[in-house]
Parts: sequence; structure tokens; C-alpha cells
Amino acid sequence: MPETLKYEKIESDTECGKVLNTLFVNKFRRGYVRVKGAVMPEDFKKFGDRIQQMDIRDDDVFVCSFPKAGTTWAQEMVWCIANNLDYKGAEVVLPERFPFLDYSIIYNHEVMYEEDPDFSAPDYVMQSVKYVNELNTRRFIKTHLPFRLLPEKLQNFSTQAKIIYICRNPKDACISYYRYYQLIGDYSGDFDTLCKSFRNDMLPYSPFWQHVLEYWAQRNNPCVLFLRYEEMKKVCSSHYTFWVFPIIRK
Repeated sequence: MPETLKYEKIESDTECGKVLNTLFVNKFRRGYVRVKGAVMPEDFKKFGDRIQQMDIRDDDVFVCSFPKAGTTWAQEMVWCIANNLDYKGAEVVLPERFPFLDYSIIYNHEVMYEEDPDFSAPDYVMQSVKYVNELNTRRFIKTHLPFRLLPEKLQNFSTQAKIIYICRNPKDACISYYRYYQLIGDYSGDFDTLCKSFRNDMLPYSPFWQHVLEYWAQRNNPCVLFLRYEEMKKVCSSHYTFWVFPIIRK
């Protein structure tokens, strides 16, 4: 049984808290905590222990990364390779066939019921952890969680589940982080502030380098594939298949 997680609320009277609680909040996300040294949305407290205790299946495939490292691109390629290039099946929206484990952690849509009692959304949005747990087909799962917050059975490799990690040049990741989160309304500041926050480990899911290095430390495990975004851009799809297929075959 994994140890119960302990949380420290990030208050606004610190530099980190001032940035997070002013510029990285909206009606879906209202505060932040530290857990095992990682910055996470406050709603992680509802799910952290459940995720640590998740049952992991031998044929699970986890695509992991720090945000804006090429995750969605990797998800599509992994799913298509594992499903024999089933392009018809790939027309199903990505979160349904390759759910984002953290979705309900970073976006608390319960507030929508206060505005509209008739509001509804799929379980992979409203209850992402429950949705993943109840999938009755082979599971392909996306997460931005640092290695130390993954399910315990994934951390200790007590199953044959696979981890595919994507890292990206931090300069590019930082710029992409800024453009994307400003576009979707998750960040309301300027680039200079975000860049400083990135360097000082004051963003959700940070610290960046610890995130990367924890997965890098597992790179020689046969159940782990460590990829670089820049390499993915350089090589053709056939080479990508050569890398990925051996680790995700059943």
C-alpha cells in the first residue's frame, strides 16, 4: 500500500504563490499545492492517493511528458502503430481512445453545474481517473505527472506496462507553454513572467528538470522508451515505428 501523500498549500504571500494564484487561475482551477516537491493544482488532493493505488495492467501504455513537449503528436503515433494503422478508429476523438489521466485534476468542471444545472460532458472530462480505471479495452493513457506521482505499480515496474516519455528543448517547451496556455485562457500574464516562472520552477508540474531526469533515470528499463521531440521531427515515420513497436506490442 503506497504511503498517503502529504500536501502543502502554496500561499499567495510567496513569489511562487503570487504568480500561480494570480496568473494561472480561472473558474476551473483556483489554487495550487506542493506534493513530493511538485507543483500541482489543488484538486490533485482529490485524486493523488487514488492514482497512487491504481491497478496497472500488463498491456497498459502510458505516454508521459512535461506539458507542451509533443505529447499529442506522440499519442496519435503510438495509438496508430499499436492499432495497425486503423485510421478509421483514429477518427474517434483522442481523449476517448487515449484519455488524459490528469484532466479532472487540472480542470474542475463541477463549477459548470453551478452555472448550468443541465451541463454535461463525457466521463473522460468530468471523471478522468474513473474513466481510465473502468476502460475495458487495452488502455493508452496520457499523463503529465512526474515519475514519483505515477501509480505505485508503474513506478516499481511490478507489471509489464510500458512508459513512453517525450522530452523537449526547454526553450521551445517554454515558448509553447506560453502560447498554448494563454490561448486557452489558463494563463493571463506576459511571456517574461512565464519564462521566469519556468526557470524558477513555479509552473504547474514543475520542476521541469526533475521531471525530465526522473524519467531519464529509467531509460535503460526494458519497459521504458525515452524519446526527444527533436529526434521525432528529424526521423521519418518508419524509424519512429522501429522505436515504438517493440515496446508496445502485446
